[in-house]
Amino acid sequence: MKEMDVNERRKLKRISLSYYMLVMDAATHKTVGHLVDITPKGFMMDTQFQLPPNNEYRLRIDTTADVADKSFIELTARSKWVATDAVELGLFDIGFEIVNISPHDADIVKRIVQKYGMRDRAES
Repeated sequence: MKEMDVNERRKLKRISLSYYMLVMDAATHKTVGHLVDITPKGFMMDTQFQLPPNNEYRLRIDTTADVADKSFIELTARSKWVATDAVELGLFDIGFEIVNISPHDADIVKRIVQKYGMRDRAES
């Protein structure tokens, strides 16, 4: 029920990704999860770790040459909610709000959405 409230407050429609992008801890470079969907304001990732809500994380997302002029972007994101993945046992879905990102990396996020984003079939 709480997740529905989060979705109702969302101002930008999330875009599911057709390309599986790694999300890593920016300091340790250890894989934290995989990007599932993204908007310029936030994203959802799936992970084996149950990260608590309302914590900030410095994250690194690998990019590709077709969307970026560098191999990764870095950002600070705040975890907003966590839920058990509906499909894959042992995984968690975590929603994040982007709280700090450079203008250049924000432009790369927009290109990721344009290049790899898949609109919901109902919107087509």
